[in-house]
Amino acid sequence: MVSRPPLLRSRSATTGESPRQEFSKHYGGTRRKGIEMQYTIKDFWIPLFMSSTEPDASTPLAQGWSFQDAGLPTFKEAPLTLSPEANDDDSDPEHARILLISAPGAVGKTTLARQIAYETHSVYINLAIADPVGAYTLTGGLSHSKLLEKWNDQTIATLIDGLDEARLRVTQEAFEAFLKDVAMLSSERTVPTVIFGRTAAVQDAWILLEGGVDVAVLEIGYYVFSDSVDLADRIIKNESPNRPYASAEQEAVRLLLKQLRDQTKNDESRFAGYAPVIHAVAKTVSGEKNPSKLISKIKKDEQPVTLKSIASVILKREHEKLGLSFQDPDLSKRLYTPAEQLQQLIARIYRLQGPQLPQMSAADEKKYSEALDQWVPEHPFLDGSGKSPSSAVFGAVISAEALRSSKASAPALERELRSAAANPFLHELYVDKDKAAQESALIPAEHIGVIYSSLRASLSVGDTANLAVGEVEEPTEEEELRSDVEIVITRRDADPRALRFRTEQTDAIRLGAHVEDVDIVAPHADVVIGPGQEATLVSPINIQCKKLTISSHNAVVERSSDQETAAVFLQAEEFDGDVASVPVCRAGVKLSCSWPGVQGYPWTSFATDPPLLEDPRVDEALNRFRQFVIVFRSHGKRRLARFRGKLEHSRMTKGYGQEILDAMVDDGIVTLEQQMYFLDAKRLAALTSMTYVDCMAKRFDEDAITFVRKAIGIGGQ
Repeated sequence: MVSRPPLLRSRSATTGESPRQEFSKHYGGTRRKGIEMQYTIKDFWIPLFMSSTEPDASTPLAQGWSFQDAGLPTFKEAPLTLSPEANDDDSDPEHARILLISAPGAVGKTTLARQIAYETHSVYINLAIADPVGAYTLTGGLSHSKLLEKWNDQTIATLIDGLDEARLRVTQEAFEAFLKDVAMLSSERTVPTVIFGRTAAVQDAWILLEGGVDVAVLEIGYYVFSDSVDLADRIIKNESPNRPYASAEQEAVRLLLKQLRDQTKNDESRFAGYAPVIHAVAKTVSGEKNPSKLISKIKKDEQPVTLKSIASVILKREHEKLGLSFQDPDLSKRLYTPAEQLQQLIARIYRLQGPQLPQMSAADEKKYSEALDQWVPEHPFLDGSGKSPSSAVFGAVISAEALRSSKASAPALERELRSAAANPFLHELYVDKDKAAQESALIPAEHIGVIYSSLRASLSVGDTANLAVGEVEEPTEEEELRSDVEIVITRRDADPRALRFRTEQTDAIRLGAHVEDVDIVAPHADVVIGPGQEATLVSPINIQCKKLTISSHNAVVERSSDQETAAVFLQAEEFDGDVASVPVCRAGVKLSCSWPGVQGYPWTSFATDPPLLEDPRVDEALNRFRQFVIVFRSHGKRRLARFRGKLEHSRMTKGYGQEILDAMVDDGIVTLEQQMYFLDAKRLAALTSMTYVDCMAKRFDEDAITFVRKAIGIGGQ
């Protein structure tokens, strides 16, 4: 058990000051411009919650509510800082009524929340296992747990975890009602309510809460190198307290983590600072009988360091443990291979029949079957229950292999699509980066959504990612029914990078129930949104396809933090949907829909019928003009930008594209600054009477028609 540090009490015995006054003296005023404060348990959370009292073990708590009676033996604090993107200049966690703690998937939100709860006597609320949220969730939980009096006296604090899981279990209306309840109960308290969630869920909550109650957003960062080494060492020590080769293990950890950071430095070491990655490295080292041999391999570059190679080492080591004596001695080489282990794990997790095994005698088969019953549940890739992955990394290894398997692909895809939280490592283990860089990788259309969701799960506040699917430029006969797929990710203060693939338009593109920042123009393809109780569409979205299916009962249209691009456009030759009520559009986002029958309920008020112009040249030029406008994305400081290569690519400049781009540059609608084009929305409106939202909805004003006529040289004809 980890010792709990002493807590300050509700009023200083020496000064008589209130907890808030004492906290301000202890911590307030230390955040100065230009200094990135780190909010640690010792210096921030314990003083902040100094009025919390010892929990009563006999208190009957609501479902998902708990007091933490022990710390985590391997806990290592990750950096926690004020988000530069989701706060105003005067945002101050010291005086916020609600603190939102944001992090990409698998960074360690739950670990931090539980440790803070333990060290500050606070209530830990896990929304992933609590009853679905709605109106009076917090009020009812406090009442059920007999904590209302402590709440009103401010002698109890709450740490609410699992915001993203909670959001996906209920409708938008219920989610908003939950946040309203939290805001109402928190508005008069000086002890803040703390909510943990993935980046997207926190951004959504921040938009909903902003202006109604004082909110500050903190971000959990990634471990720096020294802390990564220390965490890995703690994990190994916890698993094997008696370590005869401790120094060699530490050296192996340092070498592995250093190489991993060197290979992923373009991603600012985020990847190598992920807790699950560090756990995987520790698992690799802890299982080595001779860590000095591993060190030698690393130094000779015989041990490549990637997630795949780390997983491969563990699988090979498990195979080497096969110490059974068979009637057929050759079986020892052919059984429990890395490939078979993965298939055994897939069969267990997805409840499928096990892999086909080599022919063997009845006695050998019985012996091996009994061994599998023991080995597979205890595999390093599985948790203590033997039913779920032991970490996000190993879960991604299993899921990626399952998606590539003809037998397991369907159940694996359904599980990923229905998952409340996308795995941030799946894209790393599924995608062949070398092929993606060459734009030659061919992936199933139905996998596009889960790969994109996985990548989005790795975003921090201020990072962006967008998905574009379009027709292949100058396709060969073989490529006529294929689409180009591009996922662009932009980290804060870093150049964009892209993953590019090809896919078949004859297959359905499955996007899941949460769709954000996509541009799909695939006239021969079907697009499926869902499954799930509610489909959430976050602007900007442009989907033009053959058939659109929304397999959810409700639809909510939201905007990102950027008001400028608050538009969603859906166009299809055929529509099939389960949406039974009128879609809810929030925060001023504009939804436009076009398909046969769109005038009927519940889509009537969103129906749009873009006019067809008599002159096909003008029609084509307007489409090019529209595509140039809607391709822009928020790039910080409230500017819309796009990487130069995107606008100047032959896919964009074909037809009248080059003439339109030249005209937009000449007239100052877009400007080129180094490697980025920037869109001047005011100039766009002044010269064409168009906004980004108008372009998305294909509402072309006469001024826009005049602009493109002039651009392509047909004047007033």
